[in-house]
Amino acid sequence: MSVSGLRIAVIACCLAAPAVVCAVMLTALETYRLIDPAAPIFGGPPPASLAESIAKGFGVEQTYQFVRAGQDPNDAVSVDDPKYTGGTTLTVSPLMLSVAANDSAAVEMLLGFGASLDAPENRHIECLAREVGNREILDTLARHSRDASTATCPDRKREASTPLAAWSPGTP
Repeated sequence: MSVSGLRIAVIACCLAAPAVVCAVMLTALETYRLIDPAAPIFGGPPPASLAESIAKGFGVEQTYQFVRAGQDPNDAVSVDDPKYTGGTTLTVSPLMLSVAANDSAAVEMLLGFGASLDAPENRHIECLAREVGNREILDTLARHSRDASTATCPDRKREASTPLAAWSPGTP
């Protein structure tokens, strides 16, 4: 083989190698997806409940799937994520959990699909929103509130280790 032929072969290999490596990697990745579609590399399994979708931050699109499937946005959900409960299990409204999770899109979606700010379990929702400190959520709650006055918050439960536990009516 001549020098120019060798040069052409080397250039051809250099041009083809990335495409071949990518094809092999893509094939391996898709084979792995067939074997284990719920692997963490692919985003893990979808949320099993509305509470998990909100608490784990799956996003409003995943959260909406539960409402679309018929879950009432006013039905209480059980939350056992220590990040929100401090190690206990709380029963709260999806709206309270969305505020605690700082998920303004989920708050807007739940209110749009009939979540009631007047429900007893939401009576301290504005207090929770203030403690979380999300102005967008506070503005959303104000827009959807029938009462234009600002809520007066009672003393925070001192024994509560998280904002959700402090403002949830069913906190032990």
